[in-house]
Amino acid sequence: MYHEYPRLAHLLERLCDERLDQAEADELSQIVTSDARACRFYVTYMELHANLQWDLALPALGEDVPVQASLAMKHMMHDLLEEAGRVSATSGLWGELHAQPVQSPASRRKTYRVMASLAASVLLLLGGVFFLLPREHFTMTVEHSQPAEETNPVARISSDSVPDFPSVAETPPALPAVLPELTWGNSPLHEAPATAVVGPSPPGESRLAVNRVYSDEEVIAAIDRQIASGWDDMRLTSSPLAEDHEWVRRVYLDLAGRIPTAEEVERYVASGKPTRREELVDLLLSSPEFSLQWSSRWTNLLVGRTPNDQVDRVALQAYLRKSIEDKYGWSQVVQELISSEGNPRDQGAANFLVAHLNNQAVPATAFVARTLLGTQIHCAQCHKHPFYEVSQQEFWELNSFFKQATVVKTSPLQVASAGDAPAVYSLLDRKVGGPTYFETRTGVMKVAYPRFQGMEIDTSAEVPRRRELARLLTQGEDPLIARAFVNRTWSHLFGYGFTTPVDDLGPHNPPTHPALFSTLTTAFVQHGYDVKRLTRWLCLSRPYRLSSRLTSGNQADRPDNGEVPAFSRMYFKPLSSEQLYDSLLVLKGEYPHPRLDWKTHVLRREDWVAQFISSLQNDENDESSHFDGTISQALVMMNGDLVESTISPRENPLLHTLISAPLADVDKLERLCLSVLSRRPHAEELAVFRKLTRPIRDARTPAEREAQLASRLEDFLWAYLNSSEFIMNH
Repeated sequence: MYHEYPRLAHLLERLCDERLDQAEADELSQIVTSDARACRFYVTYMELHANLQWDLALPALGEDVPVQASLAMKHMMHDLLEEAGRVSATSGLWGELHAQPVQSPASRRKTYRVMASLAASVLLLLGGVFFLLPREHFTMTVEHSQPAEETNPVARISSDSVPDFPSVAETPPALPAVLPELTWGNSPLHEAPATAVVGPSPPGESRLAVNRVYSDEEVIAAIDRQIASGWDDMRLTSSPLAEDHEWVRRVYLDLAGRIPTAEEVERYVASGKPTRREELVDLLLSSPEFSLQWSSRWTNLLVGRTPNDQVDRVALQAYLRKSIEDKYGWSQVVQELISSEGNPRDQGAANFLVAHLNNQAVPATAFVARTLLGTQIHCAQCHKHPFYEVSQQEFWELNSFFKQATVVKTSPLQVASAGDAPAVYSLLDRKVGGPTYFETRTGVMKVAYPRFQGMEIDTSAEVPRRRELARLLTQGEDPLIARAFVNRTWSHLFGYGFTTPVDDLGPHNPPTHPALFSTLTTAFVQHGYDVKRLTRWLCLSRPYRLSSRLTSGNQADRPDNGEVPAFSRMYFKPLSSEQLYDSLLVLKGEYPHPRLDWKTHVLRREDWVAQFISSLQNDENDESSHFDGTISQALVMMNGDLVESTISPRENPLLHTLISAPLADVDKLERLCLSVLSRRPHAEELAVFRKLTRPIRDARTPAEREAQLASRLEDFLWAYLNSSEFIMNH
């Protein structure tokens, strides 16, 4: 069972080596108490460890040790159960499960030199037995402390220190753990979550309310605390908090998909309100720009950027944009992406499967798993997956859900004046049932019926299989779609996910911060898969506010060199082609524009982005981007049409206005730097500018002087645009 519970095995090793800290002890408690199979593994492991200790102790203790040890075990069991009946009404979950063994009388036996080690192992074994006892044997009353009402609860988090949770006696029950292992076809789906309980337990209630809905403040505090705990484990010191200019540029790029204007930077920096971060994040999350950039990013993830005659990318983006504005939960979006039917131009969600139903729906199977579930199972098409517990049989069982789906081309209308109208496609479900057939590597034909995580559906032709799959994907307390979405959102904002790559969750690739990953996933599900709320938690956390500068205390935090990310600083994130396009328009004063139609903007941007994209034409419908520091990107930035128009005063009205403004030359450079890089120019930049503008003093006319100054500012603008500082989000 080691491969099923790698994280649990790691925690047990640390426990037996007496290296388990409090956070890991809480995590161990969550895993063992939330999964009976994990609990059995715990008991087996501790029993084995006790036997090993026993064998080592026998030569030193003599033949009478078995009798003495059995008596010790009897006394410890008696005392353990006796203590269990007197659990304090104010003890927390960890105190309930682990406090009693520490007080066992066996710990006071000092007759034998090695008995302490043996007793500790036996105690842990009995602790496992204690976990297996029905909870009805014990009576507990737990009161949850309620936070004081505030107009802005998030503001209670100190801006200069990592908040600590209350003591164990005051802490509400731990969030239900999301197990770190991912098995594909052998583990049953979880039951639907129980009704959440907030506040004190009702009279007569003896169970802990483990499904309590956590507040925004508690989730943000959990992020701060658990990330900081990782720094302690890795002996790292975090970078200082980012300066205002750095943070405001970061949050605009992440949430609005563009750099801020100079006025927006100055407005934020000049504000002295203690809640200005919360207010800016809320403002951006409610803006049309957030829904536009979020829908653009997910459109690229779902169907790629490569043009496809059958796919209407704008219709898909319109659907995603509406879903975020109308506050659809992510689970509802996933259901509609899987089960939609009809013309993809009218039913935007249908474009997802329309783009991938070729080649016996193999790409659709792989894309659903990778994009929505965070698992790369495409190689299981031909053989058992080398890492996941996914066989070729299980791949085709998932594929069988798409057996009924087909894309039908309808007859286009003939328009005499305009020639042939474009073809019209529709996504339909055929009335077919039965299995899907596939061939093994040895040439044997086999059948596969629709099944997901051990759950089968009716295979008759009348049952819509895609709707059944949509139901299975979104049911339970911790479905894979929630884990995958949380991981992608974290990766988007922090540069790296809890796993690398972000779409490769599994036992072979454990998350860097499993407890935090579980906390965020559970809270995300509890709050109805609220996309904006999840984004808000991450943006208001302390790790998101850290500077991107390396310090002497976190030199080892280099995930770009293959190290595990500790998030002790903000990692550099290259601007996407969409972010760069929108940022260049900001510098020209063309975006955001109140009269700019979003559809027109998207189509123009896609035409510009298309120069960087090429299709790989493979079974996974993959594509390649030439916008990651390649020669194509460098050439576009150095002399592309959009950059040329941005640095030209004749085509850039903002630059023309700046050049003719009644300001000192240095002030104009400062304004330019603030507009492009969201900061003031450094002393070295000012020195170079003064040197280059010195000959301007000899200009014979004001027009000549203005022309020379315009040339210098153009050069500086071009240099800023081609700097690594501009094309990186830091």
